Amino acid sequence: MNVVVTGGGTIAPIDDVRSITNGSSGRFSAEITEACLRLGASVWHVHSTSAQLPFARAARFDLDAPDPFAEHARLDALLDRWVGARPRLRLVPLTRGTVADYAVTLQKVLTGRSIDVAFLAMAASDYEPEPVVGKIDSDSDAITIRARRAPKVIRSVREWTPEVFLVGFKLLSRVEPAELIRAARSACVTTRADLTVANDLQTLREGAHTVHLVRPGFAVETLGPGEGLARALVDRVFALSRERAADRRA
Repeated sequence: MNVVVTGGGTIAPIDDVRSITNGSSGRFSAEITEACLRLGASVWHVHSTSAQLPFARAARFDLDAPDPFAEHARLDALLDRWVGARPRLRLVPLTRGTVADYAVTLQKVLTGRSIDVAFLAMAASDYEPEPVVGKIDSDSDAITIRARRAPKVIRSVREWTPEVFLVGFKLLSRVEPAELIRAARSACVTTRADLTVANDLQTLREGAHTVHLVRPGFAVETLGPGEGLARALVDRVFALSRERAADRRA
C-alpha cells in the first residue's frame, strides 16, 4: 500500500518573532508510520519541524538503562528495522509550519501519486491570529490577540483524491466517551472521512491511551489501552481499506 501519515502541530504567527502552537508531539503519528512500514507499505510522513519522527524518536541510548547491553541490543534491532524500511519511507517536513503550508504540502503529496490510505493526525490550528508586522511591545502588562478560524485542511482531501481511504482524528479532553464519539461522528460528516479516530488527551497523559474507531453507519470499535495501539489501529484500517476496495471491484 501507499500511505500518507501526518503528524505534529502547526504554528500560527502572532508577530515576526512569536507564534502560537499546540502540545502535539507527533509521537503517535510516528508509531503509525512505523506500523505501516512493518506491514510492507510505502509511507510519506508529513510532519512539523518539531515533531517526533519514525525510528529517530527512539534512537537514543538511555544512559539510565539498568542493563547497558540490553539497551545496545535494542538500538541494534531498531537499526535493522530502519535499514529495512528506509527505501519505503519518505519524510516530508513542513517548511513554515502554518496551516496554509500544511495544505499545500499535503495536496502535493496526495496528488503526486496513487495513495491508498491517509492517516491525517496533524494537529492543525483551529484559529490563527491576525499577525502583526514587527514585534508587539513586550513592556505591556497585557495584550489582546484577535484570531480568525483557520480552514480545515481535511475537508479538501476528497477534492484532491476521491478514492483514498481517509482516516481523520478527533481529540478532546476530559469528556465522557459518549460525547467524544458524538463529536467524531459529526466530524465524519463534515470531513467525509471513512473513519475518525476519537481519543481523549487525558487518557493519553495518564498512560491509558484508548481510541474509538468511528465509521458512518457502523458500530464503534474501541482499541487499547496498552502497548501496540498504533499497530492495532493500522491493522484494522488496512483491513477495512482492502474490504472497501474488494467491494468496489465486485
